[in-house]
Amino acid sequence: MTGITYLDGQNPAIGVAAVLLLTALFGMALRKQRTLLPIAVASLLGWIAFAWLHAANLRTIHSFPLADALHTEDGIEIEGAGWIASRTLSGKRSTSGTLELTSLELGGKTIPCRHRVPVWFQKPDLEIEYGDTIQFSGLLRPLESAVAPGGFDPKAFYFRQSGSLARVEIRAGDSLAVQEEKNGSSLIAFSQRLRDRMEEALAVGLSEKDESYARLIAAMSLGARENSPEELEDLFRRSGTMHIFAVSGLHVGIVAGLLMAVALFFRLPKRYAVFVVIPLVLFYAILTGLRPSAVRAAIMLCILLAAFAFKERPRLVNSLALAGLLILWFDTQQLFLPGFQLSFAVLLCIGLFAEPVRKFFAKPWLSDPYIPKTLLQPAQRWRDHAVTVSTALLALSVVSWMGSLGLLTWHFQSFSPVGVLANLFLVPLAGVIVTFAAAALASFGLKMLWLTSLLNKLTVGVAVVLTATAQFFASLPGAHRHSGEFFDQAPDANSVTLDVMGERSEGAALLSFPNHHTKGRSFWMIDSGGPRTYQRQMLPTLRSRGINRIDAVILSHGDVGHIGAVPEVLTHFRPGMMLEPQADNRSSAYPRIREVANSLSIPTHPLTAGQRIRTDQLETPVQFHVIAPDGSNEGRIADDRVLVMKMEVYDWTVLMTFDAGFETEKTLIQSGVNLKSDVWIRGQHLESPSGLARFVEAVDPKIVLSSNAGFPSSQRIPEIFREMLQQRSATLLTLDQSGVLTLEIKQDRLTVFSHQQRETVADLRNR
Repeated sequence: MTGITYLDGQNPAIGVAAVLLLTALFGMALRKQRTLLPIAVASLLGWIAFAWLHAANLRTIHSFPLADALHTEDGIEIEGAGWIASRTLSGKRSTSGTLELTSLELGGKTIPCRHRVPVWFQKPDLEIEYGDTIQFSGLLRPLESAVAPGGFDPKAFYFRQSGSLARVEIRAGDSLAVQEEKNGSSLIAFSQRLRDRMEEALAVGLSEKDESYARLIAAMSLGARENSPEELEDLFRRSGTMHIFAVSGLHVGIVAGLLMAVALFFRLPKRYAVFVVIPLVLFYAILTGLRPSAVRAAIMLCILLAAFAFKERPRLVNSLALAGLLILWFDTQQLFLPGFQLSFAVLLCIGLFAEPVRKFFAKPWLSDPYIPKTLLQPAQRWRDHAVTVSTALLALSVVSWMGSLGLLTWHFQSFSPVGVLANLFLVPLAGVIVTFAAAALASFGLKMLWLTSLLNKLTVGVAVVLTATAQFFASLPGAHRHSGEFFDQAPDANSVTLDVMGERSEGAALLSFPNHHTKGRSFWMIDSGGPRTYQRQMLPTLRSRGINRIDAVILSHGDVGHIGAVPEVLTHFRPGMMLEPQADNRSSAYPRIREVANSLSIPTHPLTAGQRIRTDQLETPVQFHVIAPDGSNEGRIADDRVLVMKMEVYDWTVLMTFDAGFETEKTLIQSGVNLKSDVWIRGQHLESPSGLARFVEAVDPKIVLSSNAGFPSSQRIPEIFREMLQQRSATLLTLDQSGVLTLEIKQDRLTVFSHQQRETVADLRNR
């Protein structure tokens, strides 16, 4: 491992530290041994071997013919051939998966290559599956960095996961021909067809209202997370039991235990039973779609089981080390994936500390160890057994939580203190679900559909209890905490920051300003975005900033793309107040927002033109001037009843018009209100144009932050608007190109930082 990290160009400091640490550990562990020299030599040779493997792996990745040309944001038009190397995920308008490129057409020549890339087919009703060979034309784009602080980083993930440097887009007008030739593994293709059939079996006898639970059961037992309910997934994440939702070591262990129990039931000696169980466990890993967590767990478990075949006592730490070496021998990139690190860190802690911790918890409750068991009463023996089992579960939960804590805060900037208790209840329930699902699949294979239906209904019942339990723990105060990024520089004590974000027609913003009354900072959320923006941008931003409370929420208008996630914000962050325009809100999300606000006693304050939202009671430099709506125009759609505000910070002004269109801009011009602002934050009206020439002239912005999307056309910035801003020398920054944009406002300076471009993209100095 040290050889891998040392030669990896992206983490040389970690490699040096790992070498020094390993040397120190060897010195301490072997200081009394006479075999130090052979072991040291073997370790050095191992270091060199893994370093050579990783260097070869990196050379293979960077030998991609177009690697040096992947620096243009517009992408490269290509023609080529390849085969589908993963399960595909189909939506209404597109299909996605992984493509292994086998050749490219460059300069009239066919150049062979072998490079895996994510692929996106913008073609509706496309029937394509694993192993299909295709000829295509399309666009090769470099992988983007994370669009939000702390967000998912496609560039880093796909580079580590599959050695990808780019992604392929096959658009509606591009050519695509599926060949008769098949590629890939016939075993994997068979397992995918079998899994589809198993998913159907797990839905036998269930009604439509149970569909979400059926998908949850399929995700837990078969690894079918492609269609798993995101709202249920979030419950397990917040309760610290996400490992239950996804196939991991827990599920592989349960399956292996069931298989071993069946083998022993038929009186097969344990030594020979492992030769039956090991291939089936490996096939189960293939059945889950070769998910890395399932593959790692299967390899570890098979090594442990193999010890029985050789009449050896299995040792978890030794088996863990061998499994790690085998996995890294086949793919050195695994070392850098959070899942690999978490799996081995947790299992190492279990191997080293679970038994001592169990004994510590059990000692006060067990009978005197010096009393022979034959002299104990039956009640005492039952009590000792119950104490042993319960303290073993508690020890596993505590040790696992401690083993994962550091890596969770490092990689995901969050952790769940309640996870220690939640696992005590949810892990046994998960075991019951996997067991019932296995029984349902067995009865389906035996054509006993009545039993399959009964077992499926029982499994759904347990899944309902499991979900309710996860929801209970997730809703406890302090259940989930955002820790913030390590070594993240704290903002200037007197600065005001505004994170502006949104995908396509969605929008949201997070305001942070100094609160000298509490000697800390206050956080206001201006819209939450829809589910997509909230999950991909707002939540990562909150995690990376270490924000666990929201002081106020402002609703701009009744667009689901702006306020769709507000119920989650109210539930999890309990803001002190909610502000909204004094206009009719007909959004489908609004009744739920009102219901949650009322249940949590969150006060709501209506806003109308002429009002000022002052925060100077808390000795802060921020205040808002509300300039719309004025109550005279109810408007036909939500974008015509939008809130328009002017934020004043020190001597700087920021105008927020959200999705205001032609009618609102005309009304504001006629009102004579002072619109002149340094920064203008805007969106796109659903129907009518926006950015009137007179309105742009009245605002006279230096910087414009705007949403923009290629489709539908109503969400695209008009060219005439771009030209007007260019003529006025105003800087236009779009969220689709820049990701989350952070305004940092100080008394003498205003800067805008793009998280996707990783640089400051605008800078104003005080006049």
